[in-house]
Amino acid sequence: MNELDAIQQSLASFTQHFDELSSDRFNALRESSFFDPVPSDKLATIAKLAEIKTLNAGKVIITEGSEINSFYVVLFGNAIATVHNKVVGHIRGGECLGESVFFRHDHMLTSATVKADGQLIVAEFTKSALDGLASDSKLYLEKALLLALFKKLQLANKTITQLASYAAASADQ
Repeated sequence: MNELDAIQQSLASFTQHFDELSSDRFNALRESSFFDPVPSDKLATIAKLAEIKTLNAGKVIITEGSEINSFYVVLFGNAIATVHNKVVGHIRGGECLGESVFFRHDHMLTSATVKADGQLIVAEFTKSALDGLASDSKLYLEKALLLALFKKLQLANKTITQLASYAAASADQ
C-alpha cells in the first residue's frame, strides 16, 4: 500500500468513526422524551451540535452566579439544583437546564448550582452552536423547550397548591 492509499484509508476510517459517533448522539437524543416533538430529520441536525458528557456524582454542571453559556438536556440520571446551598429542585432524565441561554442577548448569570446526583449523562449545546442552528431546526428545538418549560410551570403550580393547602391546614390547627 502506498502513502496515498494509507492516507485515504485513514480518512475513510475517521469518517466512518465520526458517522458512528454522530449516529450514537442521534440515538441518545432520540431516546430522550425532551426531543419527542422534534422530527428525526431535524434531530439529526441538532444532534451534530450536541456534546454528550458523562458526569460522576457531585460533579457541578453549572454554578450559581456564573455566566450561562450552554443549554443541557439530561439523558440519563438525576441532578440536584441548589440556591445558597439549599436544595430547590431535582432535574431528571428528559428535563433540561440552562434554558435561559435561548433568551439572552447579553451576559446572563445562572440562578442555581446544579450537581450530578449519581452518574449523569447530559447533552450539552453551547450558545454559539445554538446561534448557528438553521431556523427550521431551531424552531423545533424551541418547541421542545417550550413544552419542557410548560411542564416545569405545571409542577411549580402543583407544588404551590400543595404548600398553600399545608399552610391553610396548619393555620386551622
